[in-house]
Amino acid sequence: MFARPLAALALLAAACGGTAAVAHRPGEEYLKQIDFEGNARLSTTTLRTGLALHRTQKRGRAPDPYLIGVDAERIRGEYLRRGYFDVDVRYRTERKGDETTVIYTVEEGVRATTRVAIRGLPDDPGLLEKVRAALPLEDGAPFSYEAYEKAKESLEAIVEDAGYANVKLDAQVIADRANHTALVDLAYDPGPKAHFGTIEINGVDGRLRSAVEERLQFQTGQTYSTAAIAATQRQLYALGRFSTVHIQPDRNDTAEVAVTVDVAEGAKREVKLGGGVGMDPATYEVRGRVGYTITGWPFTMHTFSLDLRPAYARLRQTGAWEPRIRAIATDERQDLFWTHGKGIVQGGYNYLAVEAYTSYGPLARLAFETPVFTDKVKARVGWRIERLDFRTINPLVDQALQMRLGLNQTQLVGAYEQSAILDLRDHPTETTFGLYGELRVVEGTRAAGGNYDYVQLIPELRGYAPLGRVVFAARARWGRFFVKGSVPATERFYSGGSVRQRGFSERHLSPQVRGDVMGTTEDVPYGGDELLETGLESRFPITTIKGMPLGGVLFLDGADVVDDDQKLRPSKLHWAAGIGLRLHTIVGPIRADLGYRLNRTGPGEPDPDSKFAFHISLGEAF
Repeated sequence: MFARPLAALALLAAACGGTAAVAHRPGEEYLKQIDFEGNARLSTTTLRTGLALHRTQKRGRAPDPYLIGVDAERIRGEYLRRGYFDVDVRYRTERKGDETTVIYTVEEGVRATTRVAIRGLPDDPGLLEKVRAALPLEDGAPFSYEAYEKAKESLEAIVEDAGYANVKLDAQVIADRANHTALVDLAYDPGPKAHFGTIEINGVDGRLRSAVEERLQFQTGQTYSTAAIAATQRQLYALGRFSTVHIQPDRNDTAEVAVTVDVAEGAKREVKLGGGVGMDPATYEVRGRVGYTITGWPFTMHTFSLDLRPAYARLRQTGAWEPRIRAIATDERQDLFWTHGKGIVQGGYNYLAVEAYTSYGPLARLAFETPVFTDKVKARVGWRIERLDFRTINPLVDQALQMRLGLNQTQLVGAYEQSAILDLRDHPTETTFGLYGELRVVEGTRAAGGNYDYVQLIPELRGYAPLGRVVFAARARWGRFFVKGSVPATERFYSGGSVRQRGFSERHLSPQVRGDVMGTTEDVPYGGDELLETGLESRFPITTIKGMPLGGVLFLDGADVVDDDQKLRPSKLHWAAGIGLRLHTIVGPIRADLGYRLNRTGPGEPDPDSKFAFHISLGEAF
């Protein structure tokens, strides 16, 4: 079952790292080896990277004297960038039969130390400290031209953002070979402290123009700030109505900076068509998708969309074919009540087959979300109601369990929902640093139109931290029902799958019934009342494939889901360790993960006969 995934991972790894040798003809000189002598401070691997002679060696050809000299200058340049101003690089060739070895002899000299001089800065509080903090070269520390070059652009931007729109920076590195010192000389000409002048908005009118004005993070007379301009551009793109946003300050060596905001509306109508095939523990599926979106309808700040996802599924356990349907109509209203407030109205119909049953019925939802003081904190409130009927109930789900799950009657699930979200990540999908937290509370009540009374509490926390080129990510998620009656079947907790616990198939870490169906032993999960999930990943780069970064992952996932007559024990979770690959494409990371269960694989446990799970999906696990 898992031979093909393992073989695919091996072939992909081989394709990324392998090189093909080129045969040479007997009697013809060829480059066998590139050697180094005297390089104590820089490794041979570092010096070999990027040499032109590598191509000669791979092609099985004789070394070109011109290329040998060019590579000597490359090696010298590598040392100069690291502050070895007295470096000397010589070379020679040695031939034995057809084989030629090129040998580079390096006299490294003494590495220069750093000295920083900053001149011309205005006497603004904290400005000198900000400039100095942006340059990661301490006085007396070894010099690195790479660190200086990376910081150079931000050294001017810091002063510009403090209000000096016309600042000019003359930055240079002066090598003092006699004293083995690199002087980083930063000479500023700040010009006058500026403020925003007239603001002109082009490309939009009416209510949409007002929305642009409300998102401006700067006003006439306010101190000039590049951060305010960048924040405005983010706000306007986040509105989702513009294909281009161009904000141009007119820096004309005066204290007043006029700003032109040019926006262009995107397409008002969009049609999406798609299809595919899928497989999960319950079914094989052929699916399609039709989507239609119209912005500015029925009113200017509204966006109306239709999403139809028909599918035809073959149930693995019975071999029967069943349709699946998800049809949702959504109306979103931007700037409801106040700027950035969003109202959502949804209505639709679901027809869904899972392992234990098929559920179907209409649904409706109202929601409102808004940032709270900052765009890093959001609050959501809402109401939803869904009518559910059930059919094609798995024969392993006996009458007693059907009654406990409510599968023998029509269910009305009405609930109020509240969420508080804190998002301090540096990027929402490819995070390298930050924190994300969410607290979600769902109150099922007869007052919301349902026939169930329950409270569902789900807190979640994620953290990300880089260490060199490796990013460590961790998460924890807990969920529990506080029930006055019974729990709706479709609201129960499941774990397992590509974003939960990767040692299990989707939904298969769950309370379940096991038995014989038509001569085959089946496991039928039906969900639990309490859940705990945790995970730890290390994400690291490997190589690039046609310009797309390929990364690897080592992970450890722990989770458990229990029923109301069981006690969740954090010290005895189901654990799985694994490896994965991430190909970072324009649509996001394409992910392949292989998980291996470390414990609790015996009789009485979920999926006792399965120790491996392979997952392919889009996006990071968390």
